[in-house]
Amino acid sequence: MIAFFTGTLIGRALAVLLALLAAFGVFRVWLSHHDATLLGGYVLRVEKTAAEARATELERQRNAATQALEEYRKRAVADALTQQELEAQLEEAIRNDNANPDDGDYRWSDLDRIWLCKQRGEAHCSR
Repeated sequence: MIAFFTGTLIGRALAVLLALLAAFGVFRVWLSHHDATLLGGYVLRVEKTAAEARATELERQRNAATQALEEYRKRAVADALTQQELEAQLEEAIRNDNANPDDGDYRWSDLDRIWLCKQRGEAHCSR
């Protein structure tokens, strides 16, 4: 049988073809093992990168929400102060109007004050 592969042209061609097929098979086995090893590390690296990106995005969203909440609190405090100033101005206008009656009668009564107090939503509105 060895004489066939070494002695004839067809035998040599078959021997070369068998050697090439064997080399190709060995290469494919090595390549599949190599790819499995390489892709295993690649998948882990991609998952790690995705998890880090997700964590970074969540942290960014948390910081944005904290900043928005802080801005809302600042605006709420400023609005409350403005509301208090407006109420104080109204009370002062009521006092001034009642202190200077031009027709001899008060323009604002205690019932008017109680009504204003209830409109503001205060809990204890009394005379």
